[in-house]
Amino acid sequence: MAELIESNKRPFSALTQNPITIKELRSRMRGRRAFVILTVYLLAMSSLIALVYLAYGESSTPYNSNAADAGKAVFTAVLAVQVFLVLFVGPASTAGAISGEKERQTFDLLRTTLLTPRTLVLGKLSSALSYVFLLIFASIPLQSIAFLLGGVSLSELLISQLLILVAAVTFAMFGLYASSVMRTTLAASILTFSASLFITFFLPLIVLLLASIIVPLFGSLSWISDAALQAAGILLASTNLPATLILSDIILLTENSLLFFPVSFGSHTIAGYNVWLISPWPLFLIFYTLLTFLLFWLCVRRIGRIADS
Repeated sequence: MAELIESNKRPFSALTQNPITIKELRSRMRGRRAFVILTVYLLAMSSLIALVYLAYGESSTPYNSNAADAGKAVFTAVLAVQVFLVLFVGPASTAGAISGEKERQTFDLLRTTLLTPRTLVLGKLSSALSYVFLLIFASIPLQSIAFLLGGVSLSELLISQLLILVAAVTFAMFGLYASSVMRTTLAASILTFSASLFITFFLPLIVLLLASIIVPLFGSLSWISDAALQAAGILLASTNLPATLILSDIILLTENSLLFFPVSFGSHTIAGYNVWLISPWPLFLIFYTLLTFLLFWLCVRRIGRIADS
């Protein structure tokens, strides 16, 4: 029985008792830098929310109140800052986690300890994510101001924060993998930020350009081609964080559905050509979770290969 209880505690103790995690968190939190960054971050967020509220307050009249629009704008502004944290701040904290050890010539010394590659990767990842999660959770009370103004539902808040947290883990894990592959922190940072920019901004532009060519050619052949194109569009949107946030919110507001929603093609009713499609946010969670495990496995394998060479 004691062995069973001990085995159940191992997944949690692997994080809470990881020496890399403890060492990284102590060095990160001992100085004033972490608290100064958190204070400046919250002040900047508060100023942004105040500016948005004042802008909508000036445009409203006693006969035309825009409280719901102001709440939606506050929610969108905070969410945009959180997306920036996920895409750039999180990967920046992991891009030099392993390459920095190589540059300081402490990686070989670190590998002479009893730490396994898996423990090393978990320690570096959890220590970096702890501070990113702190920034994300610190902004949630400010984001809840949107509930006082209206225009935002609890489902929108929960889904958006779940997507943000999962994306934070994936992008941070990619930065850690780039740090294990590249020899220098500069090269790892360039690879990480280039991939984040490409996936988030340039890839959607390429997809839209291809869609403007393909849709006129194949979109009007039959209702099957229309349904296939819409399903493909949702599938592609689920690989992009901003697209998933925007499209999932549109589906939630217009279709009043969290998961599946019907789409009719042509002039037929539900008895005819009515297809049920899925919202992109569950696909996003599945895809990014699998991608995180794949990057974790590749990073552990890479570090083990370096140690054996």
